[in-house]
Amino acid sequence: MGQPARHCPTGRLPPTVWRHTMTSPKPATLQSYRQMLAVDPVLKRIARLSDLLDNLPDRTLFHAGPPFKSLKNLPAPILNASSAAAVQEGFADTLDAARSAVKSGDIHLCPAQDFGIVTPLAFVAGPSMYAVAVEDRAAPGQIVVSPLNDGPPSGCLRFGTANDAGRGLLDALCGEVGADLARGFSSSPANPLALLPLMSAAIGKGDDLHGQVAAANALLRPALGSDLSDASEDYLDQAGQFVLNVIMAACGLMLKAGNGVAGSEMVTASGGNGQEIGYQIANAPGDWITLPATRPVGPALPGKEKSTALPAIGDSAVIDALGFGAACLRFAPTLHDPLKPHIPDIYANAAAHDAYIGPHPKFSYPGLKLGLDLSQPRQCLGIMLGMVEETGTEGLIGRGVAPWPDA
Repeated sequence: MGQPARHCPTGRLPPTVWRHTMTSPKPATLQSYRQMLAVDPVLKRIARLSDLLDNLPDRTLFHAGPPFKSLKNLPAPILNASSAAAVQEGFADTLDAARSAVKSGDIHLCPAQDFGIVTPLAFVAGPSMYAVAVEDRAAPGQIVVSPLNDGPPSGCLRFGTANDAGRGLLDALCGEVGADLARGFSSSPANPLALLPLMSAAIGKGDDLHGQVAAANALLRPALGSDLSDASEDYLDQAGQFVLNVIMAACGLMLKAGNGVAGSEMVTASGGNGQEIGYQIANAPGDWITLPATRPVGPALPGKEKSTALPAIGDSAVIDALGFGAACLRFAPTLHDPLKPHIPDIYANAAAHDAYIGPHPKFSYPGLKLGLDLSQPRQCLGIMLGMVEETGTEGLIGRGVAPWPDA
């Protein structure tokens, strides 16, 4: 795949050089792309994970990215989040007991995407947690699910701190708030909530569909119900990225549809676990290809300039593998502008989509292409991510772009 990814001490992401001449995707890759184009994702249901999926093993939690090579040296944010999830699920009585059980393997950790789940950043999902289910209207029964977004940065578990505020919100989302949202959201079989028009409209309003989702969130909000409890309304008022998990599930569903084509090189799964970036290709679904994860680069939050970001983490990488996120920064100026000093100038133009296969009829934006073909040359390729502080004590410290690692 070319030259190793370079790390710049200034914190600026170095541009990638052209490595070979642009070629047409293989016929098999184009077939995966056509299968992806046929997907019509709709928000189908909100329910507990265990009610949405029937293949969940016992005493198992689900994390982002590829499997860990060792449980004894887990990233601190993952250990924190998995311990909080284990206590929530009743797998352990205390955080300390949960940490020991996770590290010993008594509580199992599995890659979420292997079970049709996508989970953001360091968030670790359990079977009792409420989740959104996105289904392919063109192929009923094909779904990908994602746990409910766990709210604003001050304590949310996806940033890996497992503090009291985050655990309290998780308890509410697994209880009254989750149940209320499940009741409030109603999807008519004849008129389900179509997500591609919503996502396309949001790009036109300045979203990249990953780091910036304010427009998409506003467009989704009416579908969540108008007679919710005060606690649910308060949660939704604060959870400005609620829609992100819905978008993740839609993107994961579209990628997954490209699987099963012999010889295809389209990426059909992608995520980071804080140590490695993993991805799968359509030719070999279920087989993780892993590379050392890179750290996201971008502006730090005030007072966090000296903090160190964990290497890339989160299944939200499926958004960027589909063609949104970092490659769409040119459509999201309020997100792109503060990132400009840190990332290559090429993100400002259509060359950011060089490695992607082709257009989608629902997204008529100049140069926007979907379907990642890693055999194609590129001047840049990255993943838009929240920066999670690596020791698990500070939570969110900024937002940036993690360069796609090259072998």
